[in-house]
Amino acid sequence: MKTLLINNFSPFIGNIVELLNELENSFECYDCNQIHALDTHLDLLQRFDNVILSGRQQNSSLINKINSRIVKGCLVLDKPLLGICYGGQILGLTLGCTLRKIQKIKDTIDIDLIEPTPILDGYKSVKMYESHNFCISTLSDDFRLLGTSSHCDNELFCLNKKPLFGTQFHPEKSGKPGRDLMENFLNIH
Repeated sequence: MKTLLINNFSPFIGNIVELLNELENSFECYDCNQIHALDTHLDLLQRFDNVILSGRQQNSSLINKINSRIVKGCLVLDKPLLGICYGGQILGLTLGCTLRKIQKIKDTIDIDLIEPTPILDGYKSVKMYESHNFCISTLSDDFRLLGTSSHCDNELFCLNKKPLFGTQFHPEKSGKPGRDLMENFLNIH
């Protein structure tokens, strides 16, 4: 398995890299601004088995365009995708969800899993680290809600019948449950 990791200049990109190395997962990391030849993104995606979109620190229309095209490419090519924080938000926005500004969260929070999911197999609830001030406010009918919290109704979600997952939290900063989530995602075919 080989993963394409898109660095959207998250302060936690080093944690994702460390976790992928710990899991002995083959990957290549590209800064999102390296993928500015937008017409070739399908060629790039075809070289990988799955994709991870990192969080980000600053809003950028170019970053949004690049990530939206990657989401659409994963749909076309049937590639599993994990969108972390901003990555989950752009997954949702690209496919019809809505976003809203919230009070800044920077803490470990309790998330209740409301439906079984292969990426958190065996868990009924988890503690995950969050650092964001936007959240998915409404999921489109194309998505299934998997996890919720008192801070955000849509903490964990996936596209119906496709392995495209979005999180509002940072599994790379969340200890064993986060590691389990990443490992389980990497094993989805």
